[in-house]
Amino acid sequence: MLVFLDTGRLNNMDLTIIFILIAIVLLSLVLAGLGAYVVIHNSDEKEKESASPVIDVSGQYAVIVRPARESIEKVKPSLEDLAKWLSTTGTSPEEQARLIESWKKSIDDVVKVVDEGDRNGTVTYRIVIGPRSRPFCNFLSDDNYVTREQIRNHAEILPPYVLGCDCRLVPKLPWENPGKAGWKALVPENGAYSVPDWRHIA
Repeated sequence: MLVFLDTGRLNNMDLTIIFILIAIVLLSLVLAGLGAYVVIHNSDEKEKESASPVIDVSGQYAVIVRPARESIEKVKPSLEDLAKWLSTTGTSPEEQARLIESWKKSIDDVVKVVDEGDRNGTVTYRIVIGPRSRPFCNFLSDDNYVTREQIRNHAEILPPYVLGCDCRLVPKLPWENPGKAGWKALVPENGAYSVPDWRHIA
């Protein structure tokens, strides 16, 4: 009789242990499934984020999406175009080489200023008009400023404007004020900026 009772208790304990083990295994499977779902769901979200294009805005994102050089090269003539036109002007080969090198340096300087501005958060710039270029820059005055947004959408407003251009792009500092009238945004006329044709020599 005692043996029978002990065996019954053992059977009850065995069943309890089996149920506990089954519950632990089921709980582990549920938690593992939940963990897998979260991981898969997060990776799907990351894929969607990486697949969607970065918004092309001014400031820091402009560096990533549309660098200054890319914007400028879309609207400025290539070095080959410059060389081809200069060959028709009768200028000496040395002068042609100097003008092309000056153009290239001017582009590089502008790109450097804008790239540095993108890194430090500069959003407004001004253009210092050089004495040789002033006769060609009627669309621009000393108290004009341009924004990073304008540069992104209308890089033609950046120097160089003509061969031999001595204009420079510089960050506009908050405390700078050219006169009583203050700074004025450079605005287009009839939707366009009256930038001079580059086929001139300053």
